[in-house]
Amino acid sequence: MNLLPRKQKKRLKLEMIYRNIIYSGLILILLVLVLIFFSGAFLFFLNFKYHNIEKNIMEKQSRVIESETVRGMERKVKELNKELENLKEIKAKQSNLYVILDNINNDILKDVELYTLEIDKDLKKVTITGFASDRNILVNIKEILEQKYKNIDFPISNFTKAQNIDFTFSFIYE
Repeated sequence: MNLLPRKQKKRLKLEMIYRNIIYSGLILILLVLVLIFFSGAFLFFLNFKYHNIEKNIMEKQSRVIESETVRGMERKVKELNKELENLKEIKAKQSNLYVILDNINNDILKDVELYTLEIDKDLKKVTITGFASDRNILVNIKEILEQKYKNIDFPISNFTKAQNIDFTFSFIYE
């Protein structure tokens, strides 16, 4: 190399620098690509783990919800069984008062709003106060009461207004 002219030495030196730059650039690009590849693989791994953890959390939540639902259902079944027992006891103790209340509910109070319902078992007297939107409803109630019960106290004040009537009446049951 020492024997070569200066220009050629310079050119060879530039070519060597150029090759070193190209090799260094290629190595740098290769390192960047390897870094990108490992970063992508790491992100893919993290994403996979995230979905796996999320799936486990969802499964555990559904198990917890199911167990709470089962416990809640068991409590409700126990409550319903208690209510059924209470209903059986009430049915065993049932008197004609329940039939009267059922009649009142089905026949008399269909189209009215009930405020109070008082029952005096000793006197066998039922007193009802409420609201009716129309006088004709009260006329129908009075007719039904006259057919089924005695000693009906249906004050004339119930009929003074044609609409929006606050009423009260009572009757004796057997």
